[in-house]
Amino acid sequence: MEQFPGSQHIHQYSLSIRFSSDGFSLWIYDESNTLLTTKTVTSLLLSLSAEEIVLLLQEDTNALLDIRHVQLIYESDRYAFVPVSIFKEEEAGLFLQLQDQLEKNNKVLFNPMPKWDMVNVFSMPGALFEALTELFPGVIPAHHLSWFINEKIKLQSDSSIQLWVRPKIMDVVALKGGNIVLINSFVYHTPEDFTYFTLNIFEQLSFNTEKDKVKLFNVQTSADLQKHLQKYLKYCEIAE
Repeated sequence: MEQFPGSQHIHQYSLSIRFSSDGFSLWIYDESNTLLTTKTVTSLLLSLSAEEIVLLLQEDTNALLDIRHVQLIYESDRYAFVPVSIFKEEEAGLFLQLQDQLEKNNKVLFNPMPKWDMVNVFSMPGALFEALTELFPGVIPAHHLSWFINEKIKLQSDSSIQLWVRPKIMDVVALKGGNIVLINSFVYHTPEDFTYFTLNIFEQLSFNTEKDKVKLFNVQTSADLQKHLQKYLKYCEIAE
């Protein structure tokens, strides 16, 4: 990675890395939170050893010797949101197993979400966790839905459906009266699939197509999804 202008003040930069099964993307910001550069690396990341992941990441972060802030986001469909009132750290893995089978050698992690009175329990391949711990000691990875809900969804009194759009996967967060009533992920292949799942949620949760809003995130290259939804919903918008 190239050195940035004013690299003598490199400690002022912050780094955000988002991991998925097919690689990672990183973003680097300056002290005013202005995006300086971004890069995507395609790799079968989850099949690599901890040592191989460390070497791969070092290629793209070795210019950042002393950064101000690091954010690690892990994208996965294995998660379980648990009310904080019943959550116990020593039982985190049990909550996750109620939702999905826990894969061998995976590390169970959790993100407290006090604003929403819940905890998100998820798992990460042990090799990836070991590599991140070596490179960024003390930084707790965030599940992508923890990040999405905490950073992008505001506390509100109205009803709405917030959608984080990934290639072929839609993450749904439905709110009623300021409370989250549904968090789920659905595989879609066409705009028609996307619309079907959204409208089904409207029907199952008794949302109003004339009043309740749908907000789409991360759809800069998928405007056709909004166009198709707008045939059936009065309020559908793309978030910045």
